[in-house]
Amino acid sequence: MSLKREVYEALEAVVGKRWISEDEFVLSGNRVKTPEVPFFYHTADAIIIPGSTEEVQKVLRICNENGICFVPLVSGVSAESFANRAGTVLIQLSRMNKIVEINGLDRYAIIEPGVRHVQLYPELRKRGLSYTAAAVGPGGSVLANFTSSSGDHHNQHNASRSNRYLLGVEMVMPDGEIVRTGSLATDSGWFCPDGPGPGLRGLMKGYFGNHGQLGIITRIAIGLTPCNGPSEIESGGISPNHYVRMISPCSKVYVFNFEHIYHVRDAMLKIGEAEIGATVLKYFYLPATLMMTNSANEFHEKWNGGYKEALSMPLVVHLATQSEKEMAYEEKILFEIMEETGGKRIPREIEKWWDEHMDFFMIVSRLQSVLRLGGGWMPIKLGSDSVTHMCEIGRSIGDFIHDFTDTGKIFDAPENYQIIPMEYGHFAHIELLVNWDRTNPAAGKGIGELRIRSRNNDLENKFHAETTGSLNANMEALGPLYSNCHLWLRRIKEAIDPNGIANPLM
Repeated sequence: MSLKREVYEALEAVVGKRWISEDEFVLSGNRVKTPEVPFFYHTADAIIIPGSTEEVQKVLRICNENGICFVPLVSGVSAESFANRAGTVLIQLSRMNKIVEINGLDRYAIIEPGVRHVQLYPELRKRGLSYTAAAVGPGGSVLANFTSSSGDHHNQHNASRSNRYLLGVEMVMPDGEIVRTGSLATDSGWFCPDGPGPGLRGLMKGYFGNHGQLGIITRIAIGLTPCNGPSEIESGGISPNHYVRMISPCSKVYVFNFEHIYHVRDAMLKIGEAEIGATVLKYFYLPATLMMTNSANEFHEKWNGGYKEALSMPLVVHLATQSEKEMAYEEKILFEIMEETGGKRIPREIEKWWDEHMDFFMIVSRLQSVLRLGGGWMPIKLGSDSVTHMCEIGRSIGDFIHDFTDTGKIFDAPENYQIIPMEYGHFAHIELLVNWDRTNPAAGKGIGELRIRSRNNDLENKFHAETTGSLNANMEALGPLYSNCHLWLRRIKEAIDPNGIANPLM
């Protein structure tokens, strides 16, 4: 199916001939099956690249008037960022890539959708500022992470998730109406996310984000935090053999290994109670090994040569203090907690990798190493609740995952999940990462089976493990566990988008 000539010409008149296409070779590049998604995308009718909020507004009005579905995207990493039916256009927002303002006094930055972490983060570091950069790699969209997708990151222990730092929002509704929230709604600036009246942050983001099902967010302000680290960070080498060092007596990284997830739980809670540490996370042991290697062959040598055992249940702790005296205090508390909970420091030859890759705690430029095995990969769960609840979910993964690891349907790494406590252990995030050989038909089928088993395990145990975000079949199944949020979101979407054109996923 293709757009009617008059519709295509109307859209072309808005963005210009250069920024719209229905050519097959262009559209095919935006439907390609990616390794982490075990299904094929539909072909969009056109791809449109607007350059401003006003152009987005005009495009959506045309879509709404003609019953054309639209899907907004920037990097296209999410499986929900592509056409899933005929009569759909993709609205690619990467052209809107301006850092509109950095306000160091009131500590906020105003950005457009196309701004990437690699673009914003260095500008803020120059000014002694930082923000909660999602652990997606430097090419991720900052706005998408703050408004439309998960946005979890490695420094949540002493900070929080991106949704806590979302301030003013400018959003184009499916009918073309522009909505501005918080202090922005009264032309008072971008500094406040709520009021006057009811707050709309839950509508824009909630916990996870709805992938453009309620409209297109074209501009946001995010809260910034002071960065007390050195103004210059030593770096060198050429990727993948690069290094990033933070030479400071007030920055140290320790990695401990545990026998059981319950011991990790106890350590996390005690560290949180003591309110020490910038980063605390039980990390994936498969990506940890991958990031320390430069080839698939080297990975297998290290994985089978002791890394699997040394990192079987790793807890990464980054201490970042404001004085050497404070560092000595936090180190003393940390090692007392490890003594109490059974944490054993891993061999220094492995631990020192974090000292030379401090970007792991910033914008994770080494993350592409996760793809080094050349197979498929997929994150599962991505939920949040208490530290204790997340660790119980982690323990339960062993109840079903061996049916897939032992049969070769996925890579044999049954403990390959991470748990990140937030706000000094008041709640936590979980993510199960699975890798498989995408050339193996049984493995491709096995991924679907694994997702069903994982979801059924959550439903049976009433686990808050898999996050509900978009209004789709997944939310319909899990909604009852989350105060029937699927019913509320459906009512909201029907009111805001009665024609059902904003990224319909059902």
